[in-house]
Amino acid sequence: MNSEFKKKMHTALLAIFLLLVMCIIIQYFSISTFNSTLHTYSSVDADSLDDVSAKTSMDIHYRGSNTSSWIKRDLDIYGIISDARVFNGTTSSISSWTLRVNIKGPCYLNQFWNGDVEIHQNVGKDNEVVQTINLANYDEEDIKLEFMKDESDLLIPLDEGDYIVYYPEESMREMPIKPGDETVVGFIVYYEDSVDLSDYTFYYYFHKNYYEGPISLVIGLLLVWEFFALGMYFTAAYVYKRADREMELRKSGLSSMSGLYTIIYIVDIVEDRIIPVSFPEGLDKDRPKNLGANEQFKNLYRYYAAESYVEPLLEFGDLTTLPERMKNRNSISIEYISKRFGWSRIRLIDMDAGSGRPVEKVLFTIEQINDEKKEIDKILSQVERAESESKIKSAFLASISREIKTPINVMIKLTDLILNRTDDKNIESYAKSVISSGKVLMAEVDSVIDYSNLEVGELVLKPDDYSLREFLDEIYELIAPRVKYTGIDYQTDITETIPDKLHGDYVRLRQVLINLIMYTISRNRNGGIRLGIYGKIVGDSKVHLLITVKEVESSTEPDEKIKYYHKYMEADNNYHRERESGISMDLIEGLLDAMGSSLSITDTYGNGNDFYFEIDQDIVDRNPIGEYVPRESEIIW
Repeated sequence: MNSEFKKKMHTALLAIFLLLVMCIIIQYFSISTFNSTLHTYSSVDADSLDDVSAKTSMDIHYRGSNTSSWIKRDLDIYGIISDARVFNGTTSSISSWTLRVNIKGPCYLNQFWNGDVEIHQNVGKDNEVVQTINLANYDEEDIKLEFMKDESDLLIPLDEGDYIVYYPEESMREMPIKPGDETVVGFIVYYEDSVDLSDYTFYYYFHKNYYEGPISLVIGLLLVWEFFALGMYFTAAYVYKRADREMELRKSGLSSMSGLYTIIYIVDIVEDRIIPVSFPEGLDKDRPKNLGANEQFKNLYRYYAAESYVEPLLEFGDLTTLPERMKNRNSISIEYISKRFGWSRIRLIDMDAGSGRPVEKVLFTIEQINDEKKEIDKILSQVERAESESKIKSAFLASISREIKTPINVMIKLTDLILNRTDDKNIESYAKSVISSGKVLMAEVDSVIDYSNLEVGELVLKPDDYSLREFLDEIYELIAPRVKYTGIDYQTDITETIPDKLHGDYVRLRQVLINLIMYTISRNRNGGIRLGIYGKIVGDSKVHLLITVKEVESSTEPDEKIKYYHKYMEADNNYHRERESGISMDLIEGLLDAMGSSLSITDTYGNGNDFYFEIDQDIVDRNPIGEYVPRESEIIW
């Protein structure tokens, strides 16, 4: 930072600070003096005022209502209620106050609410007594004053020269008194002929906060100036420091870049000149230094670049179009083959990136990238070979699977002929078992084909009309062998108002649900599984389905044969089961993605997993499916 600027800033900051301290001291003493000054207001002032509401005032007056005066006939004395009214007509609060009333004739004090009363009785006599008492809450045994009782009334006799001092009660909001506000205190006295309460003095203190007054505004302005000056100082220090740091980094960066780049130039686009920074010995001697930067680069490209790269380099290195091409960009680069160095890369870097100004200076670098190119070509070759092998494997697997489908179809058709032409119950049961097993095998083959098509990106959806009831029956028929042997409790929960006749790729939808159910069975052999299909009609021709496969508690106990099967399954190789499950989930997610849906899962602690997805299907017929119960298989497993 410039030393002169630094000195001026220090002087300004010190001056503002001293002014601030001086103002704070003045404000503190002025407010403290104001708050500690005792003010008085006597009945003499009250008589001479024309407008008592214009400033602080006190007056004592007879209340004047029908219930505010009475006679004690047994003592032949009169009782009245009087009010002492305090009004604050200033702009400051009255923090505390007291009221002294001088007695000018014989009377009896009965009540003074709500605070304490300091009573001076028999003033100037040998038996003078002074006692502070709360006339609303007292114990007769504690009273030192002369008094008399008339029924429940306490009467304290006072004579000329005596006086009382009232201390207001803060809890009864008698103080503080806010600006423009007032408080009223009532008291009761008794007298024989008359009573004179016109001789009184009001003592009070004002209160101001230390942030009030014109000096506080000056303090506030000085604080703002101080923080503003500090902000300017630290900002300037930061900017200067950052500029110095950037200059050092630029110097060290340019020198360190010489180890990475063959040639480094600074190009001044505005002045059309080149400033050499780093280059191999003897390489810069052929540069036509008498020409402008644009012409020098044209000669460089024509002299060093392979012929097929000259035109692209001339277009890339045109400095007249560079500011527009580097708009919102920090750098641009091009790769070419150099006659001398082989594969090379030219990079143009904006030296004032982030400033918001058009490009004026760029860093021109040439880097040899022969080894980098070899590594990239090697990696690309390996990736292409791996992708090619994967596609070949997937295509081969899909082709073999399609070939397998033909004999399976023939087997199912021939078995169906046997089933239709035999009356033997055993043969009929065996034939049904063969057909069911064939369908299970066919579903597995379809899964393999679709998985292979997904890998090579050749899956094609085939939507068709189908019955939701028959669709559910087919699913149960295909999973029945696994359900029965594992002892899984298979449940369904189908919304009865869903249309039965729908249109969609039910074959892929069936594969999704079969694989999802099988996946769930492989992880839950002791409980149950609930297939849920819920939906609502959307518009005139679509139904939105929410399909779930959820693990639930079983309602039955597995028999001995099932327990033996469990033991057998636990002895199986877990590695193969995990791998098959992973392939099943990939297939499920791939098929759902192709149908415009996605699989979600919620894991409720202690209650198993809940797999679900949403999908739209077209409506063929609005007749609802009604109550659905899985059709029991006729096959004895």
